[in-house]
Amino acid sequence: MHIINVMGASIDGRIASHPNESDEERKCYGFTNEADHAHLRRLLASCDAVIVGGHSVNVSGGVMEVKREDGVHPTWVLCSNSGFAADEPIWSQPNTPKWLVSRDALPVDCCPADVRNVAYGEEGLANAAVAACREAGFDRVLLFGGGIINREFYAANAVDELVLTVCPVVVGRSSGVPVVAPELEVPVHFELIKTTTEGSLVFVHYLVKR
Repeated sequence: MHIINVMGASIDGRIASHPNESDEERKCYGFTNEADHAHLRRLLASCDAVIVGGHSVNVSGGVMEVKREDGVHPTWVLCSNSGFAADEPIWSQPNTPKWLVSRDALPVDCCPADVRNVAYGEEGLANAAVAACREAGFDRVLLFGGGIINREFYAANAVDELVLTVCPVVVGRSSGVPVVAPELEVPVHFELIKTTTEGSLVFVHYLVKR
């Protein structure tokens, strides 16, 4: 299984101006545009699953619903220790399969009965999510963050690649969310594979060095 961290970040390394940033705010800040959306849709159309913090998906109004060429929707693996009520935006886009990864098993009012709930307990979020994805037969998995989720996967040495969109903005705010939240015990090193540009966006593709 291959895990690819896909992120859009400002020049000063922030993936959002604050933790509750909406899609409209992201557009205003310059974090996303049509070229970036097309880039993400291409990546989604080539993957089996997406691992992401549930909160960021919920404030965005739900998942990006994309079909692969075989007509299958990638599974979205949503990380949340508290879950979500049945009427929250995260449960929209019903064609896309969804899981919830949480520290403890969630009650049905926070995780619908038809949604797989992976409880990680002492195993740790990243290790449990990776094991569940392997068990499901997923081969290509995208990691969409945010910063805390990314930290868990880098700390577990579970990330194979980083595809980073460098956005033409400096956030310059203490509330800004970093690509990887502190603290990692050891640094992560990368090998540059290629860079491409579209307009003012720079797409940088790295391999994680083992």
